[in-house]
Amino acid sequence: MYNHIMIPVDLHMPPEVQKATAVATEIAKWQSAKVTLVSVTGMQPGEALQTDEAIAESLSALADEIGKLSGTEVETRNIHSVDVAAEVDGDLAKAAEEIGADLIVVGTHAPRITDYIFTSHAGKLAQHSKMSVFVVR
Repeated sequence: MYNHIMIPVDLHMPPEVQKATAVATEIAKWQSAKVTLVSVTGMQPGEALQTDEAIAESLSALADEIGKLSGTEVETRNIHSVDVAAEVDGDLAKAAEEIGADLIVVGTHAPRITDYIFTSHAGKLAQHSKMSVFVVR
């Protein structure tokens, strides 16, 4: 069914990302699907500067963990963004197409009042991506 799963990853690993990663790992194991972790990073106000090496190390550690649990190939990709909040949706959709993903597994928060005005990043991916999107709460 699925050959290549993309998992958008926030390196701060909020619970939504952890749960989506666990679900994607099980799907990859079940489908023998390749996995690509994609992170969109940039300098946010009040946030400590993350070096490329630190980002690569964090992604690599997560990739190793997922690879061991799923028994499948896991790659990583980090996308540098000037404005993560504004560009993340487009960056993730573009990355999914570039890597040839046929499934995106993404975590999201429970609905909030602001979601009636602005869609979540997961909602945006589900609405505008050409491939299947599994939104995990």
